[in-house]
Amino acid sequence: MKAALLTAAVSLVLAGSAAAAAPLFYATPVSIAAKITGAVPQLVTDNTSAPTVITATTCRGLGAAKKGKYNTFRCKSTYGAGTATVWARALAGGRFCASSTGLASCPAVPPTAGDPRLCTDPPAPVTADPDRCGLRAAESALTRVMTVSFSQPGWTPRNVSCKGKNLAYSCQFSSMTAYGTYYASTITFTQAAGVWTATYVTTGATTPGAGGTTCTTQTTGKAGAASDWSAGPTPVCTNN
Repeated sequence: MKAALLTAAVSLVLAGSAAAAAPLFYATPVSIAAKITGAVPQLVTDNTSAPTVITATTCRGLGAAKKGKYNTFRCKSTYGAGTATVWARALAGGRFCASSTGLASCPAVPPTAGDPRLCTDPPAPVTADPDRCGLRAAESALTRVMTVSFSQPGWTPRNVSCKGKNLAYSCQFSSMTAYGTYYASTITFTQAAGVWTATYVTTGATTPGAGGTTCTTQTTGKAGAASDWSAGPTPVCTNN
């Protein structure tokens, strides 16, 4: 029993040391506010089909300052429908992350290959808008997953509508070959041992299996680079 407790204590110390080793980066509130403008980030609203455009932002630093600079920020952004709170984090190399859903979308640890929160959206850095990137990843992998789920090479979606945040999303869609029939998928992205996996649980009128299908898929890429979930290994699907 003592040996087990000692092992657990050592594991906790090592885990804490690893977390503490992750460096934090700092910026001024003014410099972060200047980055949160226009379409970056996209604010989470009830109307997902209407892009938000930020016209003005002010930020204040959170936590302890280092020579007037902070690692995290709470910002107030003005857009067409009013104002919204945007949370931001300064990252290495002048990069940043901004999200209207909270700092949980903007982890301090460096991203690993395939992180769905990274995408290309010039001139913003790939880390800038994790919620929009996650939605894009969920939609990008949909065709690959459903091609296997329905056993239909060349399957093409239509009327795709997705929403969600913080690595959990839901999509409704139909297909070019089954007009008027709609399906629903819940999508979650998880990471284990540095590998990202997307799980799609799909139900619908003609979905294989009495309870729909569950499919998992992965992608490839380089750590810190924009992810591309439209490509990767063949998804694996099972009937529920």
